[in-house]
Amino acid sequence: MLAMQYSVRLPQDFDMAQIHQHVAARSPLFDGCPGLSHKFYLYDSEEHVYAPFYIWENAQYAQDFLLNNLFNGVIEAFGRPRVRSWQVIAFDYGPSREDPTFMKSAIDKVPASRPVGELMRKEKERHASLLKTPGLYAHMVLLDPDRWEKGEFSFWHRRDQARPVEADCVYGYDILKSYHPLKGAA
Repeated sequence: MLAMQYSVRLPQDFDMAQIHQHVAARSPLFDGCPGLSHKFYLYDSEEHVYAPFYIWENAQYAQDFLLNNLFNGVIEAFGRPRVRSWQVIAFDYGPSREDPTFMKSAIDKVPASRPVGELMRKEKERHASLLKTPGLYAHMVLLDPDRWEKGEFSFWHRRDQARPVEADCVYGYDILKSYHPLKGAA
């Protein structure tokens, strides 16, 4: 599995009604998109950033998306954004069966002094213990071997249920809409 995200700082005159119109217009275009396990339409109201998050079955499907007209629509509307991608090290559902409304991501450096395999084993252990947290819909541990960064992405039924995290970069997003329910753990 491969996780992918891009962020677009929206123009100041782009209001919430326009954001919801954009999501409503774009979301049907992803129905039946090959290899797409899930897409979350994310928005950070504090920074006025639209930041969709994708989970692909593999890197080839993600690449196909970046080279097709769906992604060209993003470029035409907002310019070409920087696209981040991560290998999915662990993914599982939490106890919440309610649709998530909030996503928290935490990205941190992988220390050069620690073996990556050892660090990922520890992250998987932490991941397993987090899965019992009330309000958690899904949690994943990600690795970017280009930048040697680890990511922890969690999807919560409500913002106030999100567990605090410590990392170099922590982001919180409202989930405007989500499609393609995840089909199982990686």
